[in-house]
Amino acid sequence: MTFNFQTPITAYETLAIILAALALIVPFLKWIYKKFLKRLKLYFTPSETITLYFNKSGSYVLLGGVFEAKNKAIVIKNISVDIIRDSDNATLQLDWSTFLSLVYRRIGGNYENTCETAHPFKVEANTLFPVNIEFGSLIENIEEKSQIILEPIYQYTGEVINQTQNPTIPFIDSAVKNNKTATGVRDSLSDLFFWKEGKYRIVLKTQYNNKLLKHTYKFSLTSDESKKLRENIDNLIVAQVADYFQLKLIMNTVRKRLTVTDKGSK
Repeated sequence: MTFNFQTPITAYETLAIILAALALIVPFLKWIYKKFLKRLKLYFTPSETITLYFNKSGSYVLLGGVFEAKNKAIVIKNISVDIIRDSDNATLQLDWSTFLSLVYRRIGGNYENTCETAHPFKVEANTLFPVNIEFGSLIENIEEKSQIILEPIYQYTGEVINQTQNPTIPFIDSAVKNNKTATGVRDSLSDLFFWKEGKYRIVLKTQYNNKLLKHTYKFSLTSDESKKLRENIDNLIVAQVADYFQLKLIMNTVRKRLTVTDKGSK
Protein backbone atom coordinates (compact mmCIF):
# COMPACT_ATOMS: atom_id res chain seq x y z
CA MET A 1 0.00 0.00 0.00
CA THR A 2 1.31 3.45 -0.91
CA PHE A 3 0.45 6.80 0.69
CA ASN A 4 0.30 10.05 -1.20
CA PHE A 5 1.07 12.77 1.34
CA GLN A 6 0.63 15.46 -1.28
CA THR A 7 -3.09 14.82 -1.52
CA PRO A 8 -5.10 17.02 0.94
CA ILE A 9 -7.15 15.11 3.48
CA THR A 10 -10.87 15.48 3.33
CA ALA A 11 -13.06 17.07 5.97
CA TYR A 12 -14.38 13.60 6.88
CA GLU A 13 -10.83 12.32 7.42
CA THR A 14 -9.99 15.38 9.55
CA LEU A 15 -13.05 14.79 11.70
CA ALA A 16 -12.15 11.11 12.07
CA ILE A 17 -8.64 12.01 13.24
CA ILE A 18 -10.00 14.50 15.78
CA LEU A 19 -12.49 11.99 17.15
CA ALA A 20 -9.81 9.33 17.41
CA ALA A 21 -7.54 11.74 19.30
CA LEU A 22 -10.36 12.68 21.66
CA ALA A 23 -11.06 9.02 22.30
CA LEU A 24 -7.48 8.67 23.50
CA ILE A 25 -7.20 11.96 25.37
CA VAL A 26 -10.55 12.04 27.25
CA PRO A 27 -9.89 8.94 29.41
CA PHE A 28 -6.47 10.33 30.27
CA LEU A 29 -7.96 13.72 31.22
CA LYS A 30 -10.56 11.95 33.40
CA TRP A 31 -7.79 10.05 35.17
CA ILE A 32 -5.87 13.31 35.76
CA TYR A 33 -9.03 14.94 37.18
CA LYS A 34 -9.86 12.08 39.51
CA LYS A 35 -6.27 11.58 40.63
CA PHE A 36 -5.13 15.15 41.12
CA LEU A 37 -7.97 17.67 40.72
CA LYS A 38 -11.06 16.06 42.27
CA ARG A 39 -11.15 17.29 45.87
CA LEU A 40 -11.37 14.76 48.68
CA LYS A 41 -13.76 15.67 51.52
CA LEU A 42 -14.49 13.96 54.82
CA TYR A 43 -17.51 14.70 56.98
CA PHE A 44 -18.52 13.43 60.42
CA THR A 45 -22.03 13.66 61.82
CA PRO A 46 -22.13 12.73 65.51
CA SER A 47 -24.98 11.01 67.27
CA GLU A 48 -26.96 13.37 69.48
CA THR A 49 -25.48 12.12 72.74
CA ILE A 50 -22.21 11.16 74.39
CA THR A 51 -21.99 8.59 77.22
CA LEU A 52 -19.69 9.30 80.18
CA TYR A 53 -18.09 6.54 82.29
CA PHE A 54 -15.98 6.13 85.39
CA ASN A 55 -14.71 2.75 86.59
CA LYS A 56 -11.45 0.79 86.84
CA SER A 57 -10.59 2.10 83.38
CA GLY A 58 -10.73 5.66 84.68
CA SER A 59 -12.81 8.43 83.11
CA TYR A 60 -13.73 7.83 79.47
CA VAL A 61 -16.52 8.20 76.90
CA LEU A 62 -18.55 6.48 74.20
CA LEU A 63 -19.33 8.48 71.07
CA GLY A 64 -21.09 7.40 67.88
CA GLY A 65 -21.73 8.95 64.51
CA VAL A 66 -21.38 8.59 60.75
CA PHE A 67 -18.40 9.29 58.49
CA GLU A 68 -19.02 10.35 54.90
CA ALA A 69 -16.32 10.37 52.21
CA LYS A 70 -16.89 12.63 49.20
CA ASN A 71 -15.33 11.99 45.78
CA LYS A 72 -12.60 9.59 46.93
CA ALA A 73 -12.12 6.67 49.29
CA ILE A 74 -10.56 7.59 52.62
CA VAL A 75 -8.57 5.54 55.13
CA ILE A 76 -9.24 6.58 58.74
CA LYS A 77 -5.96 5.96 60.56
CA ASN A 78 -6.77 7.16 64.07
CA ILE A 79 -9.47 8.96 66.06
CA SER A 80 -8.91 10.64 69.41
CA VAL A 81 -10.67 13.15 71.63
CA ASP A 82 -9.56 15.92 73.95
CA ILE A 83 -12.15 16.84 76.60
CA ILE A 84 -11.54 20.24 78.17
CA ARG A 85 -13.19 21.27 81.43
CA ASP A 86 -13.94 25.00 81.12
CA SER A 87 -13.70 25.77 84.84
CA ASP A 88 -9.96 25.06 85.04
CA ASN A 89 -8.96 24.04 81.47
CA ALA A 90 -8.08 20.54 82.70
CA THR A 91 -7.85 18.22 79.71
CA LEU A 92 -8.74 14.53 79.47
CA GLN A 93 -6.98 12.96 76.48
CA LEU A 94 -8.54 9.78 75.12
CA ASP A 95 -7.72 7.54 72.17
CA TRP A 96 -9.99 5.13 70.32
CA SER A 97 -9.92 1.75 72.02
CA THR A 98 -12.99 -0.28 71.04
CA PHE A 99 -15.59 -0.44 68.26
CA LEU A 100 -19.00 -1.41 69.61
CA SER A 101 -21.42 -3.16 67.27
CA LEU A 102 -24.41 -1.09 66.16
CA VAL A 103 -26.55 -4.24 66.10
CA TYR A 104 -27.80 -5.87 69.31
CA ARG A 105 -28.55 -9.58 69.46
CA ARG A 106 -30.73 -11.39 71.94
CA ILE A 107 -29.01 -14.04 74.07
CA GLY A 108 -30.94 -15.84 76.79
CA GLY A 109 -33.49 -13.07 77.07
CA ASN A 110 -30.82 -10.34 77.25
CA TYR A 111 -29.75 -7.98 74.49
CA GLU A 112 -26.01 -7.78 73.88
CA ASN A 113 -23.72 -6.26 71.29
CA THR A 114 -20.26 -7.36 70.23
CA CYS A 115 -17.07 -5.32 70.20
CA GLU A 116 -13.64 -5.32 68.60
CA THR A 117 -10.38 -3.51 69.13
CA ALA A 118 -10.24 -0.19 67.30
CA HIS A 119 -8.23 -0.24 64.06
CA PRO A 120 -7.81 1.77 60.83
CA PHE A 121 -10.69 1.40 58.38
CA LYS A 122 -11.64 2.51 54.88
CA VAL A 123 -14.61 4.66 53.92
CA GLU A 124 -15.43 4.13 50.26
CA ALA A 125 -16.08 7.15 48.03
CA ASN A 126 -19.56 8.67 48.34
CA THR A 127 -20.69 6.26 51.05
CA LEU A 128 -21.64 6.47 54.71
CA PHE A 129 -19.78 4.55 57.44
CA PRO A 130 -21.49 4.41 60.87
CA VAL A 131 -19.31 4.02 63.97
CA ASN A 132 -19.80 3.58 67.71
CA ILE A 133 -16.44 4.19 69.41
CA GLU A 134 -15.33 3.80 73.00
CA PHE A 135 -12.41 6.11 73.75
CA GLY A 136 -10.02 4.93 76.44
CA SER A 137 -7.60 6.67 78.76
CA LEU A 138 -4.05 7.38 77.58
CA ILE A 139 -2.76 6.75 81.11
CA GLU A 140 -0.49 3.74 80.79
CA ASN A 141 -1.81 0.57 82.48
CA ILE A 142 -4.76 2.46 83.96
CA GLU A 143 -6.65 -0.70 84.96
CA GLU A 144 -3.56 -2.17 86.62
CA LYS A 145 -3.04 1.06 88.57
CA SER A 146 -6.69 1.05 89.66
CA GLN A 147 -6.33 -2.53 90.84
CA ILE A 148 -3.26 -1.61 92.90
CA ILE A 149 -5.24 1.25 94.50
CA LEU A 150 -8.16 -1.06 95.30
CA GLU A 151 -6.14 -4.04 96.52
CA PRO A 152 -5.92 -2.93 100.20
CA ILE A 153 -9.69 -2.53 100.53
CA TYR A 154 -10.31 -5.82 98.76
CA GLN A 155 -7.97 -7.56 101.22
CA TYR A 156 -9.77 -5.90 104.13
CA THR A 157 -13.15 -7.00 102.69
CA GLY A 158 -11.99 -10.62 102.66
CA GLU A 159 -10.79 -10.37 106.26
CA VAL A 160 -14.11 -8.89 107.46
CA ILE A 161 -16.12 -11.58 105.70
CA ASN A 162 -13.94 -14.38 107.09
CA GLN A 163 -14.06 -13.00 110.63
CA THR A 164 -17.82 -12.35 110.70
CA GLN A 165 -20.22 -15.11 111.62
CA ASN A 166 -23.27 -15.15 109.35
CA PRO A 167 -22.27 -11.97 107.46
CA THR A 168 -25.08 -9.85 106.03
CA ILE A 169 -24.95 -7.40 103.14
CA PRO A 170 -25.71 -4.25 105.23
CA PHE A 171 -23.13 -5.13 107.88
CA ILE A 172 -20.28 -5.94 105.48
CA ASP A 173 -21.13 -3.03 103.18
CA SER A 174 -21.06 -0.57 106.08
CA ALA A 175 -17.89 -2.06 107.58
CA VAL A 176 -16.02 -1.77 104.30
CA LYS A 177 -17.20 1.73 103.37
CA ASN A 178 -16.49 3.19 106.81
CA ASN A 179 -13.05 1.66 107.27
CA LYS A 180 -10.11 4.08 107.23
CA THR A 181 -8.58 2.09 104.37
CA ALA A 182 -11.57 3.04 102.23
CA THR A 183 -10.83 6.73 102.85
CA GLY A 184 -7.37 6.42 101.34
CA VAL A 185 -8.73 4.43 98.40
CA ARG A 186 -11.38 7.11 97.75
CA ASP A 187 -8.74 9.83 97.71
CA SER A 188 -6.57 7.90 95.23
CA LEU A 189 -9.50 7.07 92.93
CA SER A 190 -10.66 10.69 93.08
CA ASP A 191 -7.39 11.65 91.38
CA LEU A 192 -8.59 9.65 88.35
CA PHE A 193 -12.10 11.16 88.43
CA PHE A 194 -12.63 13.88 85.80
CA TRP A 195 -16.37 14.50 85.69
CA LYS A 196 -16.92 17.55 87.90
CA GLU A 197 -19.94 19.83 87.62
CA GLY A 198 -19.56 22.39 84.83
CA LYS A 199 -19.19 23.01 81.12
CA TYR A 200 -17.01 20.92 78.79
CA ARG A 201 -15.64 21.11 75.27
CA ILE A 202 -14.80 18.00 73.29
CA VAL A 203 -12.45 18.09 70.31
CA LEU A 204 -12.72 15.06 68.03
CA LYS A 205 -9.53 14.57 65.98
CA THR A 206 -9.59 12.28 62.93
CA GLN A 207 -6.38 11.33 61.12
CA TYR A 208 -6.90 10.28 57.50
CA ASN A 209 -4.75 10.17 54.36
CA ASN A 210 -1.98 12.12 56.14
CA LYS A 211 -4.43 14.86 57.14
CA LEU A 212 -6.08 15.86 60.42
CA LEU A 213 -9.71 16.91 60.73
CA LYS A 214 -11.10 18.44 63.94
CA HIS A 215 -14.71 18.72 65.13
CA THR A 216 -15.65 20.60 68.29
CA TYR A 217 -18.71 20.00 70.49
CA LYS A 218 -19.81 21.01 73.95
CA PHE A 219 -21.88 19.65 76.82
CA SER A 220 -22.39 20.37 80.50
CA LEU A 221 -22.69 18.35 83.70
CA THR A 222 -25.01 19.16 86.58
CA SER A 223 -24.08 18.61 90.21
CA ASP A 224 -26.39 15.58 90.40
CA GLU A 225 -24.88 14.03 87.26
CA SER A 226 -21.35 14.49 88.58
CA LYS A 227 -22.40 12.97 91.92
CA LYS A 228 -23.98 10.00 90.12
CA LEU A 229 -20.70 9.21 88.36
CA ARG A 230 -18.67 9.80 91.53
CA GLU A 231 -20.79 7.14 93.29
CA ASN A 232 -18.89 4.61 91.18
CA ILE A 233 -15.91 5.15 93.48
CA ASP A 234 -17.86 3.55 96.34
CA ASN A 235 -19.18 0.94 93.90
CA LEU A 236 -15.59 -0.07 93.17
CA ILE A 237 -14.77 -0.14 96.90
CA VAL A 238 -17.58 -2.62 97.64
CA ALA A 239 -17.06 -4.73 94.49
CA GLN A 240 -15.76 -7.64 96.55
CA VAL A 241 -18.86 -7.46 98.74
CA ALA A 242 -21.04 -7.78 95.65
CA ASP A 243 -18.96 -10.74 94.41
CA TYR A 244 -19.27 -12.55 97.75
CA PHE A 245 -23.05 -12.19 97.89
CA GLN A 246 -23.33 -12.89 94.12
CA LEU A 247 -24.88 -9.52 93.40
CA LYS A 248 -24.63 -7.72 90.09
CA LEU A 249 -22.77 -4.46 90.58
CA ILE A 250 -24.14 -1.79 88.23
CA MET A 251 -21.81 1.11 87.44
CA ASN A 252 -23.50 4.44 86.82
CA THR A 253 -23.22 6.20 83.47
CA VAL A 254 -24.47 9.56 82.22
CA ARG A 255 -25.65 10.42 78.71
CA LYS A 256 -25.40 14.04 77.60
CA ARG A 257 -26.68 15.83 74.53
CA LEU A 258 -23.95 17.33 72.35
CA THR A 259 -24.01 20.81 70.85
CA VAL A 260 -21.98 21.35 67.67
CA THR A 261 -19.66 24.38 67.83
CA ASP A 262 -17.39 23.57 64.86
CA LYS A 263 -18.53 21.29 62.02
CA GLY A 264 -14.98 20.54 60.93
CA SER A 265 -11.64 22.29 60.57
CA LYS A 266 -8.21 21.22 59.42
